Amino acid sequence: MGLFSSLLVSAEALRAFEKALTITQSNVSNASTPSYARQRATFEAMPLQVDLGLPGGVRFGAVQSARDKYAEQAVREQQCRHGKLQQRQAELERLEPSFDVQGKAGIPGALNRLFQGFSAWSVAPNDAVARSTVIEQARYVAAGFVETAQGLVQSSVAADQQIRSSTDAINNLARALKDLNTQQCHDFRTASDPAVDAQTYNTLEQLAEYVDFTTLKQADGSLTVLLGGQTPLVIGNRQFEISVDISSAQAVLRDAENRDITGQVSGGRLGALLEMKNTTIPSFSADLNRLAAGLADRVNAILAAGVDRNGWPGAALFAYNSTEDAAATLRVTSILPEELAAASPEAPGGNANALQLTQLASSPEIDGTSFMEYYGALARQVGRALETTREERQAQEQLLLQTQAFRSQTSGVSLDEEAVLLIEFQRSYQAVARLVSVLNELTEITINLVG
Repeated sequence: MGLFSSLLVSAEALRAFEKALTITQSNVSNASTPSYARQRATFEAMPLQVDLGLPGGVRFGAVQSARDKYAEQAVREQQCRHGKLQQRQAELERLEPSFDVQGKAGIPGALNRLFQGFSAWSVAPNDAVARSTVIEQARYVAAGFVETAQGLVQSSVAADQQIRSSTDAINNLARALKDLNTQQCHDFRTASDPAVDAQTYNTLEQLAEYVDFTTLKQADGSLTVLLGGQTPLVIGNRQFEISVDISSAQAVLRDAENRDITGQVSGGRLGALLEMKNTTIPSFSADLNRLAAGLADRVNAILAAGVDRNGWPGAALFAYNSTEDAAATLRVTSILPEELAAASPEAPGGNANALQLTQLASSPEIDGTSFMEYYGALARQVGRALETTREERQAQEQLLLQTQAFRSQTSGVSLDEEAVLLIEFQRSYQAVARLVSVLNELTEITINLVG
């Protein structure tokens, strides 16, 4: 092999090591870039057949990405679950203060004082102060129910706002993915650009926090994103915006063609919010309304069965609009103290009715439980849901960190490894450069000798 052939081989090797150095330096520069996957230079051996004029050597091959699609999918799945639990915890923490589990304030505190009022009244059924106290404590009970119902309404309104915010975030992230797809379609160099690749996968990871979805890689390198695995969010350079309708009691998620797709979303922050808005809060409200209506109806029924101080049938103490909004509309009637029926018709002037009202504190009234026990079970349900969600979120957070660590090990940048490669490529480059220098000197000597 002649000097000129050796020079050509050496020059090709110099270019190969120069590109390898550039890639290694890019890895180091992007070590902290979110979702960046390390790139690796490859080298190809050139054919060596001297008799055919093939001098051998090495040239730069393809750039290989270390990105692991399965690791990326695992991170997105864990991110989606974590986002859902994090949002559910936030919503339950907003809801929990409306339900007092210690029985000292709110509904349980007011109920305790009402039953104490009934007890004091049964001891002195004709005492005006005892009668007035019963009415006053009944107003506190009604106020407690109204306040708790308003707390549920406020939680529902807050969920509406969060649903709109999450929907906007999803549309914004989908728009960013559409723009990245457009770049790839218009510039073939973008498809192999590690910075664009990192931006794409980082955007997908952010999207996974809000909603569950699947992705499909197209032949042109673009991504198709399907919400819930069914509804298109992004196809190539087209985006399909979703919207939310909160004009009724139930939040309805709609696709770009205004179809109801609420049932397709179960994960991420949006899944948690839809579940809270459409299932959890209505369930708590229904239980609260049942308690309010049950208490009012039972108290009123006992009073109606008795007679007041004047011998007239007892008047109602509570009123509400309907069983669907009993807690929010519970109130005390315009009853006067003397209209409270403490006695039964068989024993006017006695305390039979007042004693029955006193027994409501412990008698089974709803599903075999007393009013206080029923409320306690409801409040504990809220507390248990919050505590369970906190524990699940903490466990999920560890799973997310583990999958992110695995992804980092699989495709992330190790500065130690890059430092070794950097030294290796530098020394290789220097060695080839030295060889080129020697070959250049020999070439000049040869030319001079020939001259």
